[in-house]
Amino acid sequence: MIYLESFSFPNESQETAFLHPKDKTPEEVKNLVKKDFRTRFHYGSVYPFEILSPNGMYGASFDEITIFCGGNGCGKTTALNVIAEKLGLKRDSLFNSGRFLQDYLNLCTYKSHLGEDGYWRQVKGKEMGICVPVDSRIIVSDDVFAHSMKQRQVNDQIIRNRPEVEHELDVIACSNPRLQSLADYDRWAARNDALKNQSAFIRKKLGEEAQEHSNGETAMLYFLERMENPGLYLLDEPENSLSLENQKTLAEYIVNSARFFKCQFIIATHSPIFLSIKGARIYDMDEKPVVTKKWTDVENVRAMYNFFKTHEAEFGKGV
Repeated sequence: MIYLESFSFPNESQETAFLHPKDKTPEEVKNLVKKDFRTRFHYGSVYPFEILSPNGMYGASFDEITIFCGGNGCGKTTALNVIAEKLGLKRDSLFNSGRFLQDYLNLCTYKSHLGEDGYWRQVKGKEMGICVPVDSRIIVSDDVFAHSMKQRQVNDQIIRNRPEVEHELDVIACSNPRLQSLADYDRWAARNDALKNQSAFIRKKLGEEAQEHSNGETAMLYFLERMENPGLYLLDEPENSLSLENQKTLAEYIVNSARFFKCQFIIATHSPIFLSIKGARIYDMDEKPVVTKKWTDVENVRAMYNFFKTHEAEFGKGV
């Protein structure tokens, strides 16, 4: 399923017109033409301007699985964030958008498949008219890390509170069990319930502990839980915290979700595991201008291939 068909980023001319506006002509002054001169008095970052255009990244067409690859600083994460913000997709972590993000988004355009499937509903984001499933979202490394830390904080709080709850249970156990009036019935019933199932009493007071997992297992569960339903999913470097085996498992899940469960994926990565997904459209953002490539022609993959070829003899005859 293809929900987002194409997306266009502003080119250098469009960026220059915004960042370096010309003085108004007498005719424009006469006609009360409005121009934006904020950038003339701004000396900080103009993000996301001047990130993608210097690399010739003016746009992309998308398949069921599309990959932006490249080294650090090539702009692949910026491209994902811009697309997500333009479409108003869900995200769990706050996005440090910068002062001129909305101005940049105003210069972006896209082509979206507007189906009449009753399962879809409009996403109420930056713009209306985007018809993608409601569960569509962007997932970044900060989301996975924050989720893992939240689980640990919940468990730590439970451990800190446990002595107080156990003391409360001791007080109840030592209290007078006799009923001296009807007013004592509620107290007696609560005492009886607490002593009859002490573990249930403690769980009710403290809450359930989150099951502890390794960082990689937590990351895998996070991805799987948030990509259960049809949707457009933008994944920023999903290989972070994942072992080689878990990367292969997640890559297989992505392929099956795209093939059988009406999902579309746009992935920013430099992992050969995700780059090797059969049929994926790959944009190499280390090239100027950005071009599509086979995964075996990507420089990062070639460098890894050459590394193992150099050490081939150390693996023995099995290689």
